[in-house]
Amino acid sequence: MPAPICQACGGHGMINGPGGAQRCPMCEGSGEAFDPGLFFTYEMGPIVIPANGQANSQSVQILDRSFRWMLLAGVQTSALYTVLIKDSRNKRPFSNQQVQSSNIVGTAQNPFPLLTPFTFERRGSILADFTDLSGAQNTVRLNFIGVELNDGPAQ
Repeated sequence: MPAPICQACGGHGMINGPGGAQRCPMCEGSGEAFDPGLFFTYEMGPIVIPANGQANSQSVQILDRSFRWMLLAGVQTSALYTVLIKDSRNKRPFSNQQVQSSNIVGTAQNPFPLLTPFTFERRGSILADFTDLSGAQNTVRLNFIGVELNDGPAQ
């Protein structure tokens, strides 16, 4: 079944702008109608980090549809830890080093927004490395909040 046609550009991928022809901002030049996806969340954990220790190469498997990650929330039993989140496809990190949890992990009431949502490919994985800073054993759960995209097999 072909994708629905973008109503803004009529499926052409281009519109007339003030400076002439430009790529359609609604479909980003694809000519297909925008599909925001369906709400979905992936939870990583529980991950037990030893006191002042590390828990490396933790992962959560993406299912049958690509996942656009938009928000991050989490809970922990001790106050401080650091985390480095990566995409399994190319080991792309989302920071230059492990980031203190209070600077990147929001709460259920106030999740941390990604300025630019990131899409994990279907059947890929979200990877994370953790280090405890609290001096006590720490149990962490991260909640990756976003949408599943309509690119997988029909359910």
